[in-house]
Amino acid sequence: MYADYRFYKDTYHGAGSETEYTRLSVRASAYVDRITFGRAKTAKESDLEAVKMAECAIVDELAFQEQGGIITSETNDGISRSYATGSIVKSSTQRIYAVAEVFLSDTNLCFAGV
Repeated sequence: MYADYRFYKDTYHGAGSETEYTRLSVRASAYVDRITFGRAKTAKESDLEAVKMAECAIVDELAFQEQGGIITSETNDGISRSYATGSIVKSSTQRIYAVAEVFLSDTNLCFAGV
């Protein structure tokens, strides 16, 4: 894990519980490692902040995905809810990469070349 719960709440301003953050941050840090080709483990000070923010964003995205994803319609009295499916939305992995990219795009950590 790159960011602790205090960073998540105070710096990233996340809204999840500590239990949820602790559980999901393990998977989120694995995604960060995958996206950065393992370079996040040796990130320097300026890039480390971006890595922590990306991990927090991925935690929020994972929590969102666990709740069912994008709601397209909802009724209150009959408690009916419809979720977006098919080609109108990105895959779960694409959404994770997209939220991480916001923070990691200005670093060299995601460069796939030699």
